[in-house]
Amino acid sequence: MANLDMQRLRKNLLKYYGRYNALSGNTYELSANMGVESCAAVIDDITSYLLKPAERNIRLELMQMFKDCENPEIPYFEVVMDIMQFMNEFVGDPHTVELIFTRVNNDVARKKLEVDDKIYYKNDEWTSQIAEGAMQKLRDSGTERDYQFMIDQLTDVLSHFTSEDGIKNVRMRLNNIIKNHSQRELKALDLHL
Repeated sequence: MANLDMQRLRKNLLKYYGRYNALSGNTYELSANMGVESCAAVIDDITSYLLKPAERNIRLELMQMFKDCENPEIPYFEVVMDIMQFMNEFVGDPHTVELIFTRVNNDVARKKLEVDDKIYYKNDEWTSQIAEGAMQKLRDSGTERDYQFMIDQLTDVLSHFTSEDGIKNVRMRLNNIIKNHSQRELKALDLHL
């Protein structure tokens, strides 16, 4: 049995709890004559008590990190139809919209192919066969990241048709279209943790 200075131990434990911003545990259950096993058990209890809030915060931070990095696939034709409808309403000329969208769509497909395959194509290397393959890849497996790039491109082009406030509205409407088609699977992650 160890002979403990209980007043000093309680004072040190209170300081230690304060360091972790935790409510102090019941230090009056401790006795002046405790064995090694009893001290080890109390140390384990205090450690688990202090780690519980930190563990919860770590879990929440990691969960949010995973959620922020989710890049869900989005159905191409549904998104394109909604974007084209918005652009027709905004610009008013279907032929102009078709030309804008064709160019932007090609840029997005090219960027997706280059990022996913980690191959950079010079302009003279970008052939119609490669472009068609890139378009098919975008149709088959376009993700939220790809459509965010599309929104950036479209906003840049549509900025010539409106004011600064109009651009904010355009970006917001396009982001809502993408958001409505995103199927985020990690929304339910907090139910599993």
